Amino acid sequence: MFDLLDRYRWDGSMKSLTRTALIGAALCTAASGGAPAAVAAPGTPGEHLCTMKYPTPEGDFSTYATSEAFASSHNDGTFDLTLHTDANSDTGYDQQFRVVWANLDTGRSGGGDTSARVQGPDNVLSIPAVDTKPGRIALTLSVFNHGEGPNYTNGDCTLEYVAH
Repeated sequence: MFDLLDRYRWDGSMKSLTRTALIGAALCTAASGGAPAAVAAPGTPGEHLCTMKYPTPEGDFSTYATSEAFASSHNDGTFDLTLHTDANSDTGYDQQFRVVWANLDTGRSGGGDTSARVQGPDNVLSIPAVDTKPGRIALTLSVFNHGEGPNYTNGDCTLEYVAH
C-alpha cells in the first residue's frame, strides 16, 4: 500500500511536503467559512493528510506530541478536517487547529480554526464543511499550543489535496 502523502506533496513547486516544529509565540487568526468545533469524530477519520510532531509546551520542551490530520469529502466541493492529537501530557494544554487554503483552479481562498484543551492520547478537533469548491487545493494545516506561562509550540504541514 502506498503512502497517501506521496500523492499530495508540495512546496513552492507543489512537489514536496514541508513539516516544521518551531518553538515561539503564536498569534493566530483566520477567517472562517463554517462553524469550527472541537468534537468527537464519527467512525473513520477519512483520508490521512499528514502527521505533525512538535514539543509539548511544558517543562524543557523535551517531550513530543503528535497530531494526525484527515479530510473527509462531501463530494460537493466541501470537506471536513479532523485532527487527532496525542498530547503526551497529563496536565494538558490549549491547542488551536488552523487551516489556510487556496483553490489552485478557481483562485478562491479562505481558512478556519478551532480550539480545545488537549490532554492524554485521545483528542479530536474538527473544522467542518471547509467550502473550497472542487479542484486542486493548497492546504496549510497548523497546530498552535499554549501551556502555562510563556510556553508556546507549534507544528504545521503544507500539501495539495483534491476536493471533489
